[in-house]
Amino acid sequence: MSSEAQPESETRPRVSIALPAGAMRERIIGRLRGSGVDIDILDVADDPADLAAEMRRSRSDIVLVHSDDVDARELDALVSSTVEGEDPGFAVIGEHDPARRARLFAAGASEVWTGDERPPELGSALEALAGGGARGPEVRGSEAQPRLADFLTQAPCMRRFVEVVRRVVDVDTTLLISGPTGVGKERLARAIHAEGARAAGPFVAVNCGAIPEALLESELFGHEKGAFTGAEKQRRGHFELASGGTIFLDEIGEMPSHLQVKLLTVLQRHEVVRVGGQQTIPVDVRVVAATNRDLQAEAESGRFRADLFYRLSIVPLVIPALQDRPSDIPDLAGRFIAHFREVMPQTRVESISNAAVDALLAHSWPGNVRELINVIERAMVLGRGREITLDELPPAIARPQLSPAAPVSPVTPVGARALPPSWRELSLKSVRDHAVREAESAYLEALLTETAGHIGETARRAKVSSRALYDRMKRYDLRKEDFKTE
Repeated sequence: MSSEAQPESETRPRVSIALPAGAMRERIIGRLRGSGVDIDILDVADDPADLAAEMRRSRSDIVLVHSDDVDARELDALVSSTVEGEDPGFAVIGEHDPARRARLFAAGASEVWTGDERPPELGSALEALAGGGARGPEVRGSEAQPRLADFLTQAPCMRRFVEVVRRVVDVDTTLLISGPTGVGKERLARAIHAEGARAAGPFVAVNCGAIPEALLESELFGHEKGAFTGAEKQRRGHFELASGGTIFLDEIGEMPSHLQVKLLTVLQRHEVVRVGGQQTIPVDVRVVAATNRDLQAEAESGRFRADLFYRLSIVPLVIPALQDRPSDIPDLAGRFIAHFREVMPQTRVESISNAAVDALLAHSWPGNVRELINVIERAMVLGRGREITLDELPPAIARPQLSPAAPVSPVTPVGARALPPSWRELSLKSVRDHAVREAESAYLEALLTETAGHIGETARRAKVSSRALYDRMKRYDLRKEDFKTE
């Protein structure tokens, strides 16, 4: 074992590189120099047991290994053997196979990257891993504080999304997080708070759709004693309780119109008036709102105040749906298996079969990450063997379905009676969802090609707003730069 000549520090993470000598190892070492990590180089032995012993002697936080250098089963066993105690974590590079990535995460790998040197910010990523930063999205029973590293993925659309989020973490501006149910909007809000300038302050979450309308004003802004029947004492509202920190207004689209006016006043003046009171009370809070509705359409139709919408959406953050980033599905499934192995000591499940991964990839995931969590938990409760198979998956997922990468069969012409073979095992909703996604993507790609990526002209021809067009382009991973002509 050799060590790079860097200053010793008790606080600097230590990364061991278990790669054979060669150009790749030298490139990676070069990229890690000055990145905030200490570097050890481990001899890659033929016997994984020798490598395991060498790793433990290195006292490293993370071991970086290439999937081609160790037999697949031996690598799984090696990763599994280092999950408990003070053994180092594992980061694996060069693994492209979805099922292999799922099994490595299930075994306890900290991260698995498809490319040989991904991500570009390798040093920062390894530093975050060594500090326990990447755990994957929230699952029930997890008390770990969310971090932005939890959202790092293989999908280009999600990587670009996280880059935008990082730019606004320390900027004290109002944010509007949107996306379908189950994508992790509250978890993202908590991660932004945890890594921002207000991390030392409180994080107060309010579900505007779960509180009765008669009580919501008091919950948000507080009330004075005697303000209404049952108000036996003065009470501070959530805005006051969140002072110095962040208030998260979930399901903001459900807020009654008369309270939307009061919320707009709070955002503009940074002060509240309790129910039944007259005194203005200054509040120093960052407001992060969330919705699964199209608030712009709601505002345009008059169902939501347009002035409040524009005040909330200074920086709109649209979390991509899981069906729009299928490369994340195996990785998330593996991470959830690893989590449930810890919280379900009675389970024997520790991996997942190729067929089960294929079935997960073929599913449309209307419930997004939350649905995937439930599917994995169910499979591990029902599982009797060492790996999740098709038998443990819900019937709607286990039966043959279209691959996300495969085109949907052309729609049968009107008057024809034959059902395309690829549709026989699908529900009507699945066929519709696949057909709509394929048609929308092809339509937008054709328009962008014809307009050379001009957003205004494309939006005009599609008869949608520019913002709605951008949202659809993000969903289908379309970038205007790719359509510009010289």
